[in-house]
Amino acid sequence: MTSPVPPELVVKALRKILAAIEGLGHKAVAIGPMAHQSWGSKREVQGVELLISSGEAHRATLLGAARGEGLQQVSGGGPLSMRFPDPRTGGTVDVEMTEATTPLHKQAMGRAQPGAVLQMPMAVATCEDLILLRAGSAVPADREMVVELLRWNAGRIDAAYVKREAEAAGIFDKLKSAWQEAKQKA
Repeated sequence: MTSPVPPELVVKALRKILAAIEGLGHKAVAIGPMAHQSWGSKREVQGVELLISSGEAHRATLLGAARGEGLQQVSGGGPLSMRFPDPRTGGTVDVEMTEATTPLHKQAMGRAQPGAVLQMPMAVATCEDLILLRAGSAVPADREMVVELLRWNAGRIDAAYVKREAEAAGIFDKLKSAWQEAKQKA
């Protein structure tokens, strides 16, 4: 088991990758555990997960800008899997970026709200979109996050929107199952 990543190191990695993304004129939206904290999660943030407005045509430029900020591409990972090695502490932070290429991703980018991630101001995916982004996943940790978000935000989410978009994405059955689990844990 790996040791926890200090929050200040995650913030440093986030600042570095945002400098690369925003320096090229692209937008970034927080997703994953760091965004979930904005919606009530108490889980520790171990890395950076972003939804970004750039596409495949800008990938090489973005990776070059990220390398200029001290990040390294992870071999064997996705095309936008990077790692920030902090020379001062010797610690590392994983940075995962997802290009907003699907209708759901593009909608999440457009609906993102101003928020704070690790006490740093930035755009954060809405609770509804975080649920939708993870609801179709087969990864147990993703399902746990969906259940957690549903349980803690049940009275505040736009249920009609979530249902409609889950049906459109073909993930309604998985969402319904997670919703039932959330109600049992309430």
